[in-house]
Amino acid sequence: MKVLITGGAGFIGSHLAEAYCKRGNEVYIIDDLSTGSMDNLKHLHANRILRERLHVTVDSVLN
Repeated sequence: MKVLITGGAGFIGSHLAEAYCKRGNEVYIIDDLSTGSMDNLKHLHANRILRERLHVTVDSVLN
């Protein structure tokens, strides 16, 4: 399944992304980093299997 998470670099979004990735889903994140941080996604990028399922776009959902 493909999952889109807006605000995925925030605390809740990053944990949600991790849960979906671990279940084998393809996860797409859109975050403008106004309150989130790429540091919240470091643990996902460190894991090769999870990293292949994660796609991050830094932009506003309004664009």
